[in-house]
Amino acid sequence: MYTIAHILCCHNPESYVYNKAMKREWRRFFELVFVMTEKELRARYKYTIFGFFWLVLNPLLQMLVIGFIFTFFMKETIPHYYFYLLIGLLVWNFFSLSLTKTTPSIVNERSLIKKASFPRAVIPLSIILANLFHLTIAIFLYCIPLAFIIPLSISRIPYFFLSFCLLLIFTIGASLCTSALNVKYRDINFFVQAFLTIWFYATPIIYSFSIIPTNMLWLWRLNPMTSIMQLFQHVFVNTPLPDVMTLIINALFISIVALIGIILFHNESKNFDDWI
Repeated sequence: MYTIAHILCCHNPESYVYNKAMKREWRRFFELVFVMTEKELRARYKYTIFGFFWLVLNPLLQMLVIGFIFTFFMKETIPHYYFYLLIGLLVWNFFSLSLTKTTPSIVNERSLIKKASFPRAVIPLSIILANLFHLTIAIFLYCIPLAFIIPLSISRIPYFFLSFCLLLIFTIGASLCTSALNVKYRDINFFVQAFLTIWFYATPIIYSFSIIPTNMLWLWRLNPMTSIMQLFQHVFVNTPLPDVMTLIINALFISIVALIGIILFHNESKNFDDWI
């Protein structure tokens, strides 16, 4: 039985005979992830004037447009609605951007894959880490004005780490699945882009979970992003926590998605050279 380390770090798990070899492979793996993440960040803002400012500008513009429509035309009554909306957009943009960029990532890096031998998981993981870096900066900037309006309670900090972990694990699992499948089935990339649009409106980001009809709550609770979003909203704008049983079920589902993603990516990566 091989560990997750075996699956992620090497195409040939049988080579892990000694702990030293495993540690060496882990170190190489993380070094590669760091280098690829740095490359992704540099490439994204190369030749731009405002650089990292763009990572805040896009969700701010979304917040202003959506917030104006819902506040003045649809009479949305969520307290501190703009802050409620912005944290949802920041979290969603991280998730959706990670999926849309990682799904075709193996195909896009075909020349690198053919030239060098390295753990293929480095490619999607580096994209996710670059987006995570953006999310961290954006949340830090978000907290500055928020602190003057909504007091941040220390008791909600554990929920922040829980929400962050669930979001990251789910993003990694889903990205490994879609990036592996897209190598053989190129329609996956188009499906992900279309499905994310529907998924956005099926997640309580621009509206409150409380307005969902009782007889349809079960449908929203099947969406793992609903629980993740509710946790983030609770931490920053003090909205109600998700139902405990729903949260447990979604956490289990997220863990299963991550496990499937790791195993699927490991199995499919053996044939990447042939398919690309």
